[in-house]
Amino acid sequence: MTDSKLIVLLRQFSAYELNSFKRFLESPYFNENQELVRLLEILMPLLKSMNVQEGLDSKQLNKKVVWEKLYSGQKFKDIKLRRLSSDLTQLAFQFLYHESLKEEPQDQRLRLMDLLNQKKLDKHFRGLHRQFDKEMETYPWQNMAFHFYQFRASEIQQAYLERPGLPFEDLSSLEQADFHLDCYYLSKKLKHYCDALGYESFLSLKAELQQVDQLMESIQDSPFLQVPAVKAYYLVARLLLEPEEEEHFFSLQIFLKEQANLFPAKELQTLYTHLNNYCIIKKINAGRSGFFDHLFANYQLMLGHGLMLDEGQMAAQDYKNIITVGLQVKAYNWVENFIQEYTDKLPSSNQENALTYNLAKVYFAQKKYSKVIGQLREVAHSNHIYALGGKQILLKTYYETDEFLPLDSLIQSFRAYLRRNRVISKDVRDQYLNFLRFLKRLSYLDPHHKDKLEKLRKDIEQCESLAQRSWLLEKINEMR
Repeated sequence: MTDSKLIVLLRQFSAYELNSFKRFLESPYFNENQELVRLLEILMPLLKSMNVQEGLDSKQLNKKVVWEKLYSGQKFKDIKLRRLSSDLTQLAFQFLYHESLKEEPQDQRLRLMDLLNQKKLDKHFRGLHRQFDKEMETYPWQNMAFHFYQFRASEIQQAYLERPGLPFEDLSSLEQADFHLDCYYLSKKLKHYCDALGYESFLSLKAELQQVDQLMESIQDSPFLQVPAVKAYYLVARLLLEPEEEEHFFSLQIFLKEQANLFPAKELQTLYTHLNNYCIIKKINAGRSGFFDHLFANYQLMLGHGLMLDEGQMAAQDYKNIITVGLQVKAYNWVENFIQEYTDKLPSSNQENALTYNLAKVYFAQKKYSKVIGQLREVAHSNHIYALGGKQILLKTYYETDEFLPLDSLIQSFRAYLRRNRVISKDVRDQYLNFLRFLKRLSYLDPHHKDKLEKLRKDIEQCESLAQRSWLLEKINEMR
């Protein structure tokens, strides 16, 4: 049963969710089959063990073992156990649906309002409608979900007013329903358009969306551009459509800084992703190094809003990118504080390597070479990516401090490490081997030999696969 749909599904449940699911099953309204309750009781300790240990002896989930616990002494019937597993899976789906309703109370109230109107329970309907209106006055966001809820509430109110015998004095509910429907549609349509344009930057795929050109033109001078949900994605679309017009970037950056509180974290993160991709792909990669400052400012704002964490953890790539950009803009103290504060937000297996390696990067950028050596000299990195980076920083440090004996020794041992390590790809291995070759030549070169210096520069520039090319050229320029 280890790979069955039921076990795969229940493995994603937390201990709290498993206990809640058990209470759900014990309710006769949802389930009258006590065998399903017993089956879950048998599985729960095994599932909790799997979540803790990240593994489980398959014998514990053998069908016949589970059957014996469920029907002691009875003849094994595979089809019956499979049917029980299927029924329990379907009830788990129902449980997840009911749990999701707790996260969307507005949606729940709208469904109930619709039902109360259908049953002509006018007093109950009006009371719930007043309650809904009061809640929406303090609804924290002005995103597309806000407009969808307002559209549905106005539509239900209009249906209530259209019932025979009720006073029908104006069409404000219909007008409000139409306005919020437009806001929802425009923001949703624009989001799809932004997604499609964004994918075109990474994939050789193009989505064929209908009437987007007319949509952009109709919004440009319309009152809908004052609606935050519409304006956000309109600005993103203009940014992606006209990357050479930098005013779109600054308009979006200012808008997100000033209106961040109008969007939930996940949506705000998506908007910032478009902004950051523009910085990297359209500007920094094209040689516009000034956009490092804007990218760094974006990262700082995202950290302030908690957008870089997912359930308290930070992705290793985000951690690396923030440090790289921070060092690029020479915010050394800020980066050091970031490393100390956020390293424990990485997966536990990466924390020690990340702390050691990235502090060494900061110290190297600050030219605190003794601290770099103290960080890296005695460290054996378990992760080959950190091992490569750490050895590279140490080599550069030895060169900067004229420590040529340890430099030669490390070049030799690093070369051996690259050749015997089969995890490292050929392309990466070639990049580092070439770096070692040129660094060796550089360390033995007399700066007065201008012809040899020029020859080394040309060789470095023409080498197709090379790590740290810019640093090597920088060192040659210093010698020249």
